[in-house]
Amino acid sequence: MPRPLEELSYAFTVQALVEAVPAARDRVVDRVRGLGLVLDQELIYDLKLLTGELVANAVTYTQAACVVCVRWTGERLRVEVADVDSTLAVPTRALSTDEHGRGLFLVAAMATEWGSQHCAAGKKTWFELAVPASVEGATTVTSSLSEVPAEQAIVNGEDSARPALVEPVPIVGEYARAAHQAA
Repeated sequence: MPRPLEELSYAFTVQALVEAVPAARDRVVDRVRGLGLVLDQELIYDLKLLTGELVANAVTYTQAACVVCVRWTGERLRVEVADVDSTLAVPTRALSTDEHGRGLFLVAAMATEWGSQHCAAGKKTWFELAVPASVEGATTVTSSLSEVPAEQAIVNGEDSARPALVEPVPIVGEYARAAHQAA
């Protein structure tokens, strides 16, 4: 049965490897295309860049897996990254000679809106982008077998494109750095 787009969310787990970031970016773009949203090259670039910043921060500073959730609010595309560190993400001041420390400034500058809030796993950092719907008045979408609701976004141990249908498990047990820094 079709559900309103505003109720649909899609989530997946990203392994605790910086090398997993490009695949996560591509997976977010594929999901957005699957929702029937218009993606010009500039929007794809922004979506990939912002997703990559949040996912890279999560896996780099927690050294643990993170969960990426993609949802359409009816007016904006929202991407959330949940990780085990409860320290809220805030932009840091980077010196001109620093190689890191500008990621969240990019997110703040490019996103329609962004933020960080506590969640059961630790924290959730998110951004929203204004995206035009490709079909005027489109309000429903039917999930395919490869789409799994956010509540069931626990993947099996392999690098699988299809999440395993299992009960959600909180991300716990990994040591999270006490002093979270934005990369």
